[in-house]
Amino acid sequence: MLEEKTTTKPSLWNQALKVVKGDNTTELVEQFTQEMTLVAEGLCEDQARLRKAVDGLIRQAEGEHEKSAQDYAELTQMIDAQSAETGRQLKELSRRLDALEAQQNKPAPKGKLRLMNGDVISRITVLAGIICGTWLIVTILNLFM
Repeated sequence: MLEEKTTTKPSLWNQALKVVKGDNTTELVEQFTQEMTLVAEGLCEDQARLRKAVDGLIRQAEGEHEKSAQDYAELTQMIDAQSAETGRQLKELSRRLDALEAQQNKPAPKGKLRLMNGDVISRITVLAGIICGTWLIVTILNLFM
């Protein structure tokens, strides 16, 4: 009888462990390991693809940055050249304006007409209009006679 008790205990114990652990624990661990390895390899591949994409974007951004820097340098040179040209033109215009002001402030020599506020020019224009009108009237009258 004593032998029956000792033999029944291990089998009961083994049965309890089998219920808790299951018969195929080693197979389940092996399957889990394989699946986790597959997931890890997939993650590694995804990370490598992402790294390549990020590296490509970084190179593209650096290229665009270099192009922008070149464009900025070219625009700066163009602006500097245009600014220098505008400054030169302003100096020339200023010099010419000063010369005209100096010429205007000189007293008119005797015997020459001095234009004051366009008064002489308006008189000359009116006189030319009268002469042209008279000529036109005479020409029209000659056509009818």
